[in-house]
Amino acid sequence: MVKSSEQTNYYTLSEFPSKDLLVEELSKKIVDALQDAVDSKGYATLAVSGGSTPKVLFQRLSEIYFPWEKVRVTLVDERWVDPQSEQSNEKLVRSHLLQNYAQEARFVPLKTNGMFANDSIVSLNVELEKLSHQLDVVVLGMGLDGHTASFFPNAKELKNALQTEDFVCSITANVEPKERVTLSRKYLLSSQNIFLHIEGKEKKEVFFKATKISQMYQYPIVSMMKQEDPILEVYYAD
Repeated sequence: MVKSSEQTNYYTLSEFPSKDLLVEELSKKIVDALQDAVDSKGYATLAVSGGSTPKVLFQRLSEIYFPWEKVRVTLVDERWVDPQSEQSNEKLVRSHLLQNYAQEARFVPLKTNGMFANDSIVSLNVELEKLSHQLDVVVLGMGLDGHTASFFPNAKELKNALQTEDFVCSITANVEPKERVTLSRKYLLSSQNIFLHIEGKEKKEVFFKATKISQMYQYPIVSMMKQEDPILEVYYAD
């Protein structure tokens, strides 16, 4: 465990010489954590992020023989776009994770038929309460602005996302598509395992800059480092 000497930010860091080695190790770590949850309560809940970084990881996970029918999969956040859109995290997950063995998993999307994201928050909270009061595995990503999930720096709803007791909330991104929904900080931190998957030197520099900052509104990834349990486990490769 690393504790910043300047701030109370906690994390562990695993660096790999290649992206392939990172994916192999992280996929094993995720499956082991899911197995622990299945063994203890009969099912496991996995929340994953979108973007281009996790595609290979998703594909590798789908190829691992595992009782996926006992796994409930949802998203860390979602853009308020049609599920068939190339910008949809749901489409990414369906195309790359819910394949092969993992097609047996139960998927709970965050995009509804509602015209606006905020109109669906009540129903989404009901669905996630049914899903599980606690998550078992969360796989996060991070942008070059230090955002994670849809916790965007200085977003007008960011304070609510970081403080609400709800499972999910709407938020306005600072990039298109701006309308989004995101799991709340409290719900993400309910997980037994929180992994941050980042690749590339630029993101590494952003992350280490964030570790030295206390203010989570400037670099929202800091909101995942304010506790020792669950510890943020960072997996990095150039």
